Amino acid sequence: MLNKRFAKERVKLKEGEYQRPNGTFEYKWTDRFGKRHSVYAKTIPALRAKEEKILRDTLDGIGYVDRNQTINSYFAVWKKIKSGIRESTFITYLRLYQRYIEPQFGNTVLKDLSYSKVVMFYKDLIEKRGLSVSSASNVNVVLGMILDLAIKDGALRTNPCTGAMKELQRKYADTVKEVKALTSTEQALFEDFISKPGIFHCLEPIITVMLYTGMRVGEVGGLRWADIDFEKEEIHITHTLVFDGSSTNKTSEYGLNPPKTKSSKRCIPISPRVKEALLNEKKRQEENGIKCKITINGYSDFVFLDDKGGLFHYKKLNHRLDRLSAAIDAEIKNQGMINGLTAFPHVHSHMLRHTFATRMREAGADIKATADIMGHNEVDITLNTYTDASADFKKQEISLLDLRDKIEVV
Repeated sequence: MLNKRFAKERVKLKEGEYQRPNGTFEYKWTDRFGKRHSVYAKTIPALRAKEEKILRDTLDGIGYVDRNQTINSYFAVWKKIKSGIRESTFITYLRLYQRYIEPQFGNTVLKDLSYSKVVMFYKDLIEKRGLSVSSASNVNVVLGMILDLAIKDGALRTNPCTGAMKELQRKYADTVKEVKALTSTEQALFEDFISKPGIFHCLEPIITVMLYTGMRVGEVGGLRWADIDFEKEEIHITHTLVFDGSSTNKTSEYGLNPPKTKSSKRCIPISPRVKEALLNEKKRQEENGIKCKITINGYSDFVFLDDKGGLFHYKKLNHRLDRLSAAIDAEIKNQGMINGLTAFPHVHSHMLRHTFATRMREAGADIKATADIMGHNEVDITLNTYTDASADFKKQEISLLDLRDKIEVV
């Protein structure tokens, strides 16, 4: 029988406290929904520490039952009610959750979550699973959104994801790999290599368009002939290609989404070089009888096709660029040096966009115009994220001081 008034040590028990026959203690209470709950402890101080926490949670509107749910259970709810997220972004979030959070951290109960546990989880992803800091940051975004929902439901007081990545970004600052633009010498060799007959020559049109328009890989992959006005010499960006490589249904692998942001829906001027590349692509397809075999939302007039009529989604293009980079590097190694280069960097699709921005900067192009062409709503993004200053360009800029001194002397 439970003693309702005094513990064996003659400590007076408060309302809801009981000592059990085995000597341990129990606290019973009823939540705002009329449901009964109990917690247990070996000592009175330990029991009352739990009571204080229950009281704080109750005052903050945090439900005891909700806090016993796992991250996985809240993820299931978040999937159903998510809104304001682009389909392609949502697919990426699902992959990140299923690959990294669900198996290792998903069964964690909400009441057991803490800032330190979240930091240690990300630390393990980086050190044991080999994730980059940027990828771990993406995982943090997903987990943070799910736990924000738990906060709104009253199951959590604060979000333990807040600030978690800052700890690791400082710790692994030296390991972060920034996307670099090709130097002018590297770009010249790159373009020369794909201009020659061979297995990579078919990539010349799409690479040229990306290097000289700054288009995103999804934008160039989803470009249709109807989006190009040769008479006005304009390319209209109205959608972007999305690809779900995990889909078991080939017909549902592709999708067309609206542009990434409002500023991403834009008009890009066609330079003579880009116009020539587009016409060469059309000629290549006609001469080789290549027809588009993919239809998305009723559209099938896509500009860039592989030899089998398939689209250049980001995985396919990056795979080709990987092989192309390796081939150029092997040629340099074979000759010992080409144009002063002893090695060639690994090129991926986003690197072409960075290269466009950097060449525009070096050419003295107006930064606002460059930002508009790239689809940035702020010039700071273009300046701080996408433009690199080459050694030659730095020398050229600093030489302006010498020129100024000479003018003053005269």
